[in-house]
Amino acid sequence: MSTRTDQTYDAELTAAVTAAREAGRVVRDLYDRAAAVTYTKTDGSPVTDADLVADRVVRTVLAERFPGDPILTEEGRDDPIRLSSSRCWVVDPIDGTDQFVRRTDEFDVLVALVVDGRPVAVAGCHPPTGQIVSAVAGGGAWIDQDGERRPLRYSPVPAGRPPRVTSSVWFGAPATLPALARVANRLGAPPPRMLTTGLSPRVFPPTLDRAFDAYVGLVTTADQTMAWEWDFAVADLIVHEAGGIVTDLWGRPFRYNKLVPRNLGGLLAAVDPSTHARLLEALRPELPGD
Repeated sequence: MSTRTDQTYDAELTAAVTAAREAGRVVRDLYDRAAAVTYTKTDGSPVTDADLVADRVVRTVLAERFPGDPILTEEGRDDPIRLSSSRCWVVDPIDGTDQFVRRTDEFDVLVALVVDGRPVAVAGCHPPTGQIVSAVAGGGAWIDQDGERRPLRYSPVPAGRPPRVTSSVWFGAPATLPALARVANRLGAPPPRMLTTGLSPRVFPPTLDRAFDAYVGLVTTADQTMAWEWDFAVADLIVHEAGGIVTDLWGRPFRYNKLVPRNLGGLLAAVDPSTHARLLEALRPELPGD
């Protein structure tokens, strides 16, 4: 399901791709040389030199092209001026810093332009491979690998086949797996898999041989924090433009550039509207009240 807009965002998409690609190259260099020092933030989470350098690269690209736009980034000081702007760039210099530190290759640079609360032009770079996944509202999604750019479109779950579900340690697994197993059972599906990564823009391969069709982050209260806005904004638009849907567990779309930039209400990402609807119904008995 695509978000239709009354204007194009071609220049913004180019800026997002350029920023993600240039930051990705810097991150890849530090990763290959094992040259990034790791620090601990006040909340106990890791941050590396690569995060900080990538943040500067993205900021430089965006400031040169759109100097009037505010930027919300994981590694920068929050500027309240963004709340009075209809446009805001939402950036995660390295999504998966812990994976970067553990050298698993499962991390991305994420750059998204949000307009009136929804992402409209986004890009994610996977530094280990250089792969770019991008999307623009109402215009589709693409994969760019080794200079070859092709459309990204999900194959829907075939009629009669139960959708396969996954979740992540970032969204409460393994504690949530018994409840998700009940959800899968209602669908006639196998027990859910557990990932160690969040909602990457690479989460769903386009072909039917993918390992799962829906990604669920289960919550115990309707207002439970699920992630920061920069964790979701890129994948949100990419999944929508590739034919899927991303919402909270009640089917409500996420809003971005909020006063407190956190996503609430759990997560349901699915490769097609029918699968999303089936999951909403199967999840209902597991949900807390609104």
